[in-house]
Amino acid sequence: MIKEALEKLLNGYNLTPTDIKEVFDEIVSGLADEILVSSFLTALKLKGESTDEISAAISSCRESFRTLNSNFLKDELFENVVFGNRDGLLDISFAVDIVLSASDLKVFKYSLASDYNINQSFQTFNLINNGNFDYSESVFERTGFIYFLFPSCENYVKYTKNISRALCFSNLLNITDKMLSPLGAKNQVIGLVEKDLVEKYADICLKLNNHNTLALSGVNGFPFASIEGETFVAEAWKNKIFTYIITPELVGLKAASFDEIKCENSAHGLEIIKNVFENKIKNAPYDIIVLNSALSLYITKKADSIMDGILLAKKIIDSNLAREKLEQLIKIY
Repeated sequence: MIKEALEKLLNGYNLTPTDIKEVFDEIVSGLADEILVSSFLTALKLKGESTDEISAAISSCRESFRTLNSNFLKDELFENVVFGNRDGLLDISFAVDIVLSASDLKVFKYSLASDYNINQSFQTFNLINNGNFDYSESVFERTGFIYFLFPSCENYVKYTKNISRALCFSNLLNITDKMLSPLGAKNQVIGLVEKDLVEKYADICLKLNNHNTLALSGVNGFPFASIEGETFVAEAWKNKIFTYIITPELVGLKAASFDEIKCENSAHGLEIIKNVFENKIKNAPYDIIVLNSALSLYITKKADSIMDGILLAKKIIDSNLAREKLEQLIKIY
């Protein structure tokens, strides 16, 4: 099937969802030649992946990917998906996950064993869990929080890792890697480097039936809501997409430079987060954690508006709930 799909792409045609499903069924089952797969991904990139093609690829990979069991309702689950990190800056994703978990939402984050640049939040979490990324239903039930590293023996990982690593450009496998959602989370915030992809990803999430989703991109390619300038947001809600721009001043926070959320390494970043949660810091690190937590609390329906999310995020931090959640995780792990 890959040869036929490749020919269509070379002739400038979009692929149907059935085409994509057949191709990716071959890829993740190990039946596809790696050279052909690389050629296919290259041709698709040159043509430009449509939202239908991307959503069909994600759906196909999800079907073939092992689904983890959980007793929790899937619509309660929150997943923070980040395309790209900023080295040397505070680990916002990890801090937001703690705040969301402290609000009684269930938080799940995963990474693939093939990732040669380990996710920033996994580096931070490694500091409190001694490298224990094994999925544990009992830990999840007690904490509502888990970071899980999928092993290299997982079929999806085994048959895509070499191809994804060898290609020197962003390709469809990089997208499916991030969007597998093994526990079926419908509440997502997706951070992107490219502002022009924000609406596209919101549309993809609608096609995947994720109706509680925000896609966003901050100033200068920052994949989080920024306190330095504008953040462009696309909200997927009730089969529609609403776009808007937020600034720190608009939600009652003080604008600040990226220089104010710099950290030397993961250990330093974790120390800053602890100081925020212990109410020792009330400046830029506090504000950016509050802002990004607020958006997540809003899209998960914990808050009725972004401003309500700001107030709730502050309450969770100021009342030591986030500190207690972090201490709980450190104790358990």
